[in-house]
Amino acid sequence: MSRADDFHTAGAGLAWSALERPGALDRAATLDFDLVIVGGGITGAGIAREAALRGITFLLVDKEDFAFGTSSRSSKLVHGGMRYLAQREWKLVRESTTERNWLLKALPNLVRPLGFHYCAYLGSKDSPARVKAALRLYDLISNAFSRYRIRRHRILTPAQLKAREPGVRTEGMVLAGLYYDANVDDARLVVEVLKEARDASGGRSVALNYAEAAGILVEGGRVRGVEIRDRLSDRAFTVKAGCVVNATGIWTGELAGPEIRPTKGVHLAIPNGRLGNREAFILRSLDDGRNFFVLRRGGISLIGTTDTDYQGSLDAPFCTKEDADYLLRTVNIRFPGAGITYDDILSTYAGIRPLVKDGGAEASAVSRRHVIRDPGTGVVAIAGGKLTTFRLMGWDVLSHCSRKGYLRPLRGREKGRHFTRRPLKAGVTWEAFGAILAGLGLAGLVPEGTLRHLHQQYGHGAVAILAEVKADPPSGLPLLEGHPFCAAELRHILDFENAPTLMDLMLRRTEMQLTVSHRLQETLAGKVAAVAAGYYGWDGARTQREIAAYLDYIRKTIFF
Repeated sequence: MSRADDFHTAGAGLAWSALERPGALDRAATLDFDLVIVGGGITGAGIAREAALRGITFLLVDKEDFAFGTSSRSSKLVHGGMRYLAQREWKLVRESTTERNWLLKALPNLVRPLGFHYCAYLGSKDSPARVKAALRLYDLISNAFSRYRIRRHRILTPAQLKAREPGVRTEGMVLAGLYYDANVDDARLVVEVLKEARDASGGRSVALNYAEAAGILVEGGRVRGVEIRDRLSDRAFTVKAGCVVNATGIWTGELAGPEIRPTKGVHLAIPNGRLGNREAFILRSLDDGRNFFVLRRGGISLIGTTDTDYQGSLDAPFCTKEDADYLLRTVNIRFPGAGITYDDILSTYAGIRPLVKDGGAEASAVSRRHVIRDPGTGVVAIAGGKLTTFRLMGWDVLSHCSRKGYLRPLRGREKGRHFTRRPLKAGVTWEAFGAILAGLGLAGLVPEGTLRHLHQQYGHGAVAILAEVKADPPSGLPLLEGHPFCAAELRHILDFENAPTLMDLMLRRTEMQLTVSHRLQETLAGKVAAVAAGYYGWDGARTQREIAAYLDYIRKTIFF
């Protein structure tokens, strides 16, 4: 088992394999924890990191996989929220932009700058004056009195935009504003934050996926424990608890939390070559005037998101024909040479946002601020919020629990909201990464495309992956031609990222489902399952069940 302080040399922190699950369950059942966190999305992960860096031990459980819900189905952006300016959410925008700026420095391989074009058309709600004012205000809120800053905006003429983005329609355009937010793999951000929380705890804390909080025990007006049921082994036990945080997102209302207004957001992935956008765009729907994005993500373009009230299954939202048509109508007008059809769609996904109910406001107008609910029992619920502000959400709930006496008092510097604003261990720039590889004799082992993929997704963790490739060169070969995924990458995930199922590997630990065409998923699933089967010792029947479950999910994402 690697020590946390060996990370920058070995490229990995504490081992975290699903093979060690029985031992993790034993520790969960027998250790005393300061805090029990229910929910393994970005909110729960952020709370765990805030606790661990202050020496507060935690047990985190999720009834599904980590990042199963909203935290793997977002627009995959670390952003301030340009549209929240129109709602006068100044504080939210300030928090979001300054956290974005910090993350660009703290995790530079995973959180990557992305230019956005915000265009003013004749007769549009987005007038030249509105665009200019919004961008000036966005920069001011983001960078003024900030330790970390992002590149300032620019105003482009239609001709300048056309030179940058040949595919976009400029007829009727007056100007375009260019500003910056950031791309991220949302599910990977969750996993990296959880890994860091475990490392900081030195093995004294436990994080379990597929472990359900079956009940909360309250006696004399105070919480005394949480009943846990492991869904993979059906083992049940009770954990003593004086402080429990409900961070279950869209499921918050099921466990003593505020009432949630679920809204659905849908995304389409297409080959970037079909659309041709070099960076990102804010588009205003020509149907109803709502904004959505066209995002460049390497070899794909991501189109979304919709924002509509939702009443279906919280566990299984999917894209419909109506969702796709809504997005493509505007895209095909704004990018007239693209002519995107269903045949161009590589993949789709849908997520549910856990917005706190706020009267009768339209879905797109409901505040994204988080709220804390505390009935005084020691069971605290946090709901709402954004991926970008996970650190501040974690600090807010931890500070609240400390003030109420559910946790020990915070002392000295650890009381500060920016105490944990420090680099994440996985974070490394491309230049520094290259120097590390050269020093360790790990350069030149894989093609540059694969190397950039490994650096982007794993940062310092890619050092361990490349060390395996050096020891076993075939493990660095692509599993599927034209894509960078390799067996060494998967084995690293299996060793250090607690992925018990094929779905975990292909949906959340990697972006295989997002970036690989649905037509090739069966081939890829077979190859990934073979690696997992060898690692876990699955027999043929178990392997086929894993493949069948994944492919059933894929079929449900393709509506045509």
